[in-house]
Amino acid sequence: MPLLRIPLSRRPKIPPTVHGIITLLGLLPRISRTKAVLGLFSVLVAAVLPMAGAVVTGLLIGSIEEALDGGLSSPAGRHTFVLLAVAGGLVLVQQTLAPLLAALGETLGREVDRDLQQRVMAAAGRPEGTAHLTDPHVLDALRVVRGLGTTETDRPSHAVAALSVVLPAWLRALAAAALLLTFHWWLGVLWLLAWPVIVHFMQREYFRVGQVGGEHSTALRRAEYLRDLVLTRPAAKEVRIWGLLDWLIDRFGRSWSEATEPVWRERRPRARVVLGATGSVALINLLSYGLLAWAAVHQEIGIGAVAVYTQALVLANNYTAFDDNNAYLSFAGAAVPRVLSLDARLSAEVRDRPRLTELPAGFPTARIDFEGVRFRYPANDREALSGIDLHIAAGRSLAVVGDNGAGKSSLVKLVCGLHTPTSGVIRVDGHDLADLDPAAWRERIGVLFQDFARYHLTAAENISMGAPQWAGDRDRLREAAHRAGALPLIEGLPGGWDTVLSPEYTGGTDLSGGQWQRIALARALFAVDAGARVLILDEPTAALDVRAEAEIYERFLELTAGLTTILISHRFSTVRRAERIVVLEKGLVVEDGAHEELLARQGRYAAMFDLQAARFVEPRSGGSAAAAPRAAAEAGHA
Repeated sequence: MPLLRIPLSRRPKIPPTVHGIITLLGLLPRISRTKAVLGLFSVLVAAVLPMAGAVVTGLLIGSIEEALDGGLSSPAGRHTFVLLAVAGGLVLVQQTLAPLLAALGETLGREVDRDLQQRVMAAAGRPEGTAHLTDPHVLDALRVVRGLGTTETDRPSHAVAALSVVLPAWLRALAAAALLLTFHWWLGVLWLLAWPVIVHFMQREYFRVGQVGGEHSTALRRAEYLRDLVLTRPAAKEVRIWGLLDWLIDRFGRSWSEATEPVWRERRPRARVVLGATGSVALINLLSYGLLAWAAVHQEIGIGAVAVYTQALVLANNYTAFDDNNAYLSFAGAAVPRVLSLDARLSAEVRDRPRLTELPAGFPTARIDFEGVRFRYPANDREALSGIDLHIAAGRSLAVVGDNGAGKSSLVKLVCGLHTPTSGVIRVDGHDLADLDPAAWRERIGVLFQDFARYHLTAAENISMGAPQWAGDRDRLREAAHRAGALPLIEGLPGGWDTVLSPEYTGGTDLSGGQWQRIALARALFAVDAGARVLILDEPTAALDVRAEAEIYERFLELTAGLTTILISHRFSTVRRAERIVVLEKGLVVEDGAHEELLARQGRYAAMFDLQAARFVEPRSGGSAAAAPRAAAEAGHA
């Protein structure tokens, strides 16, 4: 079922546009109760003042003749002056209230924008794992809600500001219709029915238009990806080297047109709705003013009543269902529920079962067990792991090797709790990993992912993210950086620890791939210094130069001493230092043992080791093509 479709049993019985507006209104007290109450009071006053002014103006006009007959000092004259003062006071209050209400709507609107963006961030980060970020339905929804606040039509802040105009106008129109009941009851009823019906159809049309864009999120996401390849730095070198600019521009143009042309076709207003609404308003006005003129000419009502009813008709027409404010209200009314729907969808994925939150000191102290674990990524028919039984002793080092796609990184993600097994169970010291509080378990993990993040933050912040609770401990940061070999690098930066690691910011700088890998390793070791007992290293030297790689090799035992270490690497110079090695192939463990033991078996591990060693050493004359490289490699790394 698509993410943003509400099940029939849960759909509101009210029209979608009304549901969207009510949803938006429901957010306001939660964001700022004081401003919401003040806004409601201001809206009511703004709605009442014009009608009160119309009545006072009518009374004032009606009193003028009697005041002129009796003189300005007569009771009638003094009454006229009082009415004049009241009318002036109402105008003054109305003129003062209008900018206040507009400013309040804009301020509260900006807070709504911020709140909804924070909801998106919280919703995307709330699930325990990352599987939802590969779900096409979730990604389409994220594209929609990520755009909130960046376009002119669906910006929630515009909708909130529109409320400060639309709600008083609605109330004034209804009050004016109620006043017309005293002229001709059926005319008042006609106005009372006309505007709600017209508003309903126009809001429904706007809401339909607002929904269209969300239905083409996949195509738009593809077009935006092509655009960002040109606008952002990661692909900039290849775009230039391969001369891809014209191709990308052309491909983007075609993809964008393919995605947006159906949207714009749907967004053309339907003539029957617009003409029907405007035609109905025109006919009702023609009838109303004709009746009023007839009554005035035939002296069925006095001049004061003519003034009051004329003002009532002006106020009834002062509200229109066809302006930008109504469009903003409906567009955001279509978009805001998408945010809340995404929030509810991802919240439902969070388990509410009791979890073990207090983990013993040094946890894990015994072992991590994979028992018949199978795992398949969402929307993928092939299993990444096909029934693994693996026992990892606590406090020991384990290396995992295998070809690309063998399941090495998937195994790491399962240990970290970023995904859950399709079947089977992972136990930590006898506890089902699913029964451990994710935050508590991850505090025991220090990890260097192969695709580690490069944060556009300071060097100190990049490393301290391994244990944010110790971010202010500069001594711990220095020690982690020293152990990772990153301390000289950081101290040589223009701003030292406070240098932003991105050239996109003033005073910032970029790092090489190997330098970034040292920063990421320091981040993992900072987590270890803060109490993590499981260290996961996924290709920890892939971007390092020969000298730096050799340094890490020599310090491997020191860096991993006393830790439960899981090492993934294609570099056998690193792998051979682990106490135990397992070979994965097609999601299964096919070999298990120490380095020397696996070489002696002459199996898969020995073949991979010999193949890698052969790239560096030519076999001696009369020697075995396999044994000579192996002997040289063993001697070189002894």
